[in-house]
Amino acid sequence: MEKKKKSFAKRVTGRIAIWAILSVLVVSYVILHFESKATREFYAEIYHNKMLITNEYTRRVISDVYVAATNNIYYLEHTLDQPDIHKETMARIVASGTRVRSCGISFIEDFYPEKGHHFCPFAWRNGAQQETIYSENMGDADLDYLKAEWFNNIITSDSAQWSEPFFDSYDERTALSSYMTPIHDQNGRPIAVLGADVSLDWLTAKLEETDSTINKRSMFMASLFNMQSSSFIIYRDGTFLTKAHGQHIMKDNFYTLLDSSGGSDVKGLISSMKACEEEDNYSFERFLVNGEECYVFYIPVKYTKWLFVTLVPCKPIDMLSYLNALTIIVMLILGTLIILIIIYYYIKNGMEPIKQLILSVDAMSKGKFDTPMPEVKHNDEICQLRDSIEQMQYTVPVHKEEQR
Repeated sequence: MEKKKKSFAKRVTGRIAIWAILSVLVVSYVILHFESKATREFYAEIYHNKMLITNEYTRRVISDVYVAATNNIYYLEHTLDQPDIHKETMARIVASGTRVRSCGISFIEDFYPEKGHHFCPFAWRNGAQQETIYSENMGDADLDYLKAEWFNNIITSDSAQWSEPFFDSYDERTALSSYMTPIHDQNGRPIAVLGADVSLDWLTAKLEETDSTINKRSMFMASLFNMQSSSFIIYRDGTFLTKAHGQHIMKDNFYTLLDSSGGSDVKGLISSMKACEEEDNYSFERFLVNGEECYVFYIPVKYTKWLFVTLVPCKPIDMLSYLNALTIIVMLILGTLIILIIIYYYIKNGMEPIKQLILSVDAMSKGKFDTPMPEVKHNDEICQLRDSIEQMQYTVPVHKEEQR
């Protein structure tokens, strides 16, 4: 039984295809690895730059409140003998700082005996009409701050600090934070606390704007999986100052929401965030936050003990990196297929003269030595084979005649 003939073009092309497939697999793995890394670095840079912009904006607002308060310390300390003008000073501070919602100075007990145990000149902006500023002197019947922790901390430590968030006592819904600094008498003794309050609404709005802008510009995958970045402010100890989407959190702790994922170092991250030795930081480690894998970006807010944090879900970035890598791999595979088709085409066409030579040799084997040889256009091994067979075509009959 005659064996089925195999195509030389198919056999060679098949072997080339095996090596090509192995090469594509190796190259695909390299592409996937480096594309994943490049995608993470690309979006890390986007989020990092956006954080820097938002942080600078926040720093300017904080600085505005800080300057509005500290610029009046000297004046307050040199007008302590005029208690009735403090109310106007508070109004001037509110008017001078565009971000200052309210301002007050709280004196130690009985500093002005004629004013009562408590004396707190206070000024604030009208909620509906921001240009309107009210002021009054609060006394014993209005505010009992002498036992408050914030007041005693400032007096005892004799140092300035930002307060934890609290709700406005007037509308009980606007979240505020206050820059508090001690005021001293002529002997250098802290006798009052000056506090300039800033509404956290602007900060929450800015964070929402940051997330909205970056999510619109970033990834289709993020919208597809409904997994978008979220930004918020925390203290170094992990307590929330604000949270994304307009929520103000007065309890809970960000660090308690963190968990390890794939060997990530949660303790190391928490330690770095608490110390915040670097100006800004981000990690390609994956952390679980409320059960969702995220990359954690953070940056300190200057003049405060706050940290600006952005959580970026890992899945959209992973999917995008896979999609980018897959696109490159598909193009590589298509290119390889096209090359294999071209190789097969050229080998097959190159074999045509050999097929014709085989027919000529078959005819010669039957005694037809006058069978014409096929034309070979290229001066290569096939041409040499053709010339050798043609030479044999003339020498074999002569050799036979000589034997006779």
